[in-house]
Amino acid sequence: VALTINNMEGASSETFSPPIHVGGFVDEAIKTLDISDLYSKREISKSISYAEAMNVSIETVDELKTVCSTQTLKCPLEDVHRDAAEVPTGTELVTLGLRKRYLDSKPNINKNCKFTILSWNQEHAYQDVVPPPEREVKPQAAVLQVAVFHPNKRSRKRQRLAQEYRVLGYQKLTALRDAITCIADHAIAGEFSETPSAVPNLRAKDIYKSAYFFIENVFYNDMRYEDNRDLSREVREWKQNKHEGKGSYTTQKMEDVKFNDLHIRLGYPYVFCHQGNCEHLIIFKDLRMFHVDDCRDEGLYPLVVDRYRFKRQLCTVCATFTAKWVTYNDQLAEESPSFFCDLCFQALHYKDKTKLAEFEAYPFVDMGVFNIAAV
Repeated sequence: VALTINNMEGASSETFSPPIHVGGFVDEAIKTLDISDLYSKREISKSISYAEAMNVSIETVDELKTVCSTQTLKCPLEDVHRDAAEVPTGTELVTLGLRKRYLDSKPNINKNCKFTILSWNQEHAYQDVVPPPEREVKPQAAVLQVAVFHPNKRSRKRQRLAQEYRVLGYQKLTALRDAITCIADHAIAGEFSETPSAVPNLRAKDIYKSAYFFIENVFYNDMRYEDNRDLSREVREWKQNKHEGKGSYTTQKMEDVKFNDLHIRLGYPYVFCHQGNCEHLIIFKDLRMFHVDDCRDEGLYPLVVDRYRFKRQLCTVCATFTAKWVTYNDQLAEESPSFFCDLCFQALHYKDKTKLAEFEAYPFVDMGVFNIAAV
């Protein structure tokens, strides 16, 4: 952590913006822009534009909208909800045949593509969804775009993007903390070669819930649970000893702070740390006001707009199923570590529940599970 923070302090000022108070940005935007009712204002402005273009009254335009609406073109059977992914059989329509061929081959498209080609769909999938009134996003809200990178490795010169989110200014930092996905949270601690059937359902995130964001010399600690620890204490003590108390870092509770309360620099690398020492760089890429083309359902925020696509780790034996076990110093395997699906692991290493050789076995969580949310 100390090395990461040292690198942050030496970053070039040419790559990021001056400090911005998110709440102050919102106040200035409200004074400058007329955003009191974005939804109705856009519809009115569109009607006025159509009326001027056709040289008719606004009332005529509204009537045409009703008469020419796509709802009037539907027959009663079209009101039945149908799954777009299910192509009906027994039809001679060429378009449906092409659609079925595309859906059947979809899992095999761009196997080597690390980022989903449907990222645009992720960003705009909920654009036209009208949520219940109680879940409607407040129009006078800031929208921040946050990039979260893979855990920092000293040997890696270039950081790799893991996820990218949009958050609302009035959301708390805990909303982003809970949304970030990392393989370290899903790890299962322990060696189970003697008792492979006794693997617990508890994941690391269920046991070690402490975390913090480090933003502009402030540690925002997640202290929502009684057994959470202040992971930033050692770093603050190091800073105080190094600089003899000058310029010490401060702390706040993550659950008490909203994004509107932050001072941030766009493009500047900050830190998210969890599971003790699993560090991710985070960067605020954009700050703007909410507009009508954004997702209006605040329950869907933080909204994923991009996600890294992991290559699935296949079983070393069958090369078909996803690996569920990893072994070390395995006398029955050609290399260490080796990866096995559950079926091959049991068939190769046990007979009548007795170990056939010496090895260490650990439950393996494949990072490809995160691809599900990206499709």
